[in-house]
Amino acid sequence: MDGSDLHERFDSFDEYSSNNNLYHEIKSDILHLYDSFPNAIIPQDTTDRELIVKECLRLKKYLMKFGSKEECQRNNCCAYINYSLNYGIRNFYKSQKYIFEFYSTYMNHDINQDIKKLCGSEIIEMHDEKYNKTKKLYDVYYLYKIFNTNTRGTQSCYLAKSCASKYNNIIIDYPNVDDTEFCKALNDFKTVFEKNAIISSQCHALYPYELSLLDTCNHLQKQSRDTDLPPQQSDGQVKKEEVSGKHSFPEEQQTEWGTEKQFNSLSSSGSTLPIALFSSGIGILLILLSSYKFTPFGQLLRLKIQKFKGTSDHLDGEQYEMQQNYSEYDERNAEYNGYNISYNSL
Repeated sequence: MDGSDLHERFDSFDEYSSNNNLYHEIKSDILHLYDSFPNAIIPQDTTDRELIVKECLRLKKYLMKFGSKEECQRNNCCAYINYSLNYGIRNFYKSQKYIFEFYSTYMNHDINQDIKKLCGSEIIEMHDEKYNKTKKLYDVYYLYKIFNTNTRGTQSCYLAKSCASKYNNIIIDYPNVDDTEFCKALNDFKTVFEKNAIISSQCHALYPYELSLLDTCNHLQKQSRDTDLPPQQSDGQVKKEEVSGKHSFPEEQQTEWGTEKQFNSLSSSGSTLPIALFSSGIGILLILLSSYKFTPFGQLLRLKIQKFKGTSDHLDGEQYEMQQNYSEYDERNAEYNGYNISYNSL
């Protein structure tokens, strides 16, 4: 693995959804291709030979669905099927050694000129970094795809919540991501997710804090803006700013930072009086709390505390009940993986 795949583009959600549907449509329709398989490619005593043959045939069947290289490129078809092959090798074979060589040999065989021209050079063993990013991204896509096809109304909002959580985990895992293609895929999905009408209305009412997606790739966008200097700015002006330690920022941003600085200055100058008042208040509160059992104020305070505790317990009960309702739904969906390869059936 030489890392040459690191800067290839990632599927958008729509591309993933289309390619995923197509793959599951064809994965069992390969019986008619068995006689055409060149047996000399894979020695008969090869471990898991039958599984490897099936994947070769699925590879061909999948790519044959695209009428031209242009159509294949529009759907990023090579990237999806290449990930599927890599996923299978990493998760389902006892021995991973040499398996990808069989795929490459089959892909470039003389009988496969039609599919070779589509993805001949793109069926490769993925670099670990690209593979891991793709897997995390497809996890998010898969949950959102199931959310979109679910007809349970507000109950499906639990899937949207899980989707948002996985997305935010990616941002946490890659806080300083410098992969522009990965950033584009993440930002494009963020736009799709936030524009979903059900999420922004029904689901947001159920999970007001859990559906916000974190921003990412801001530093890349800033670098891109910084490289685009205004036409009227001369080279001499740029050098002068560099020497003086200044940076060129949008006027609106400078104004925002200036306002924040003024606010901090005012807060600092007026901090003495609140501190004195705060100290006096603490003393009074301690006296009240120490005698709360023997005064009318204390009884009122205790009732308020008990009422708040009851409300909190009630909310916790609702949360637990909701999770119980979803558990059966999660178990049914857990058996299905959006990109797992079914090796035991044709």
